[in-house]
Amino acid sequence: MDALQGDLDSFSLADVVRLLATAGGTGVLRIERGAMTGRVFFVDGCLTYATTRDGDGSVAALARLGTGPERDRRGRNPGGRWPDPARPIILQQISEVLIRLAHGSSGRFWFVEGVVTRAYGAEEVQRFEAEEALDAASARRAEWAKIVQIVPDTSIRFVVRPRLAAGVSEVVVDADAWPILAAIGGGASIQEVAERLNLFELSAAGLVADLYGRGLIVREHGTDSVPSVLVHVESEPA
Repeated sequence: MDALQGDLDSFSLADVVRLLATAGGTGVLRIERGAMTGRVFFVDGCLTYATTRDGDGSVAALARLGTGPERDRRGRNPGGRWPDPARPIILQQISEVLIRLAHGSSGRFWFVEGVVTRAYGAEEVQRFEAEEALDAASARRAEWAKIVQIVPDTSIRFVVRPRLAAGVSEVVVDADAWPILAAIGGGASIQEVAERLNLFELSAAGLVADLYGRGLIVREHGTDSVPSVLVHVESEPA
């Protein structure tokens, strides 16, 4: 299995993942695509973790992300508790990495047999079937497709809109939206919001797109001059 390698012009990442699943591989699939590198870990053909960082990080830290698997588009988590173990959040991590590594400039991949992730520490390693992970990535890709219609580039910087549209006298901002406004402050991109609030980039993108669609933020160099308004903060019911 160590000999499995190739370029991503000839093979799609999904095909490589399926091949490793069929072969029952245990090890790490390393991917280089432009300036981005990533690792996808397998045990007996199942995906266990994925990352684009130099280190694996930890599942415990991942579970402390400021978004939950059941949160809605504005970040509310009706259940308020993490599942145990946090399979949905791990699957989000894997699927987001697969999305990042699936597109871009020409790249290459190679599989190193026997290497396992250290992200779980002493915790039980969670396994995900290849199709489960690929389906999750497809679902997240569909969410991204909706978001990019509003925010086409995650590197675009936004600022809180200093004045709202003519004729608007006040606007209600719920408590969950307020941290996003505070994180954007005098200027931030979706990537920066995700880092500041410890969110998945997709979650941050959905929240930013929502605020942009409501006219509460504007592109950094696209503010306009309209009458001032009164902004109310509305807390979520207990």
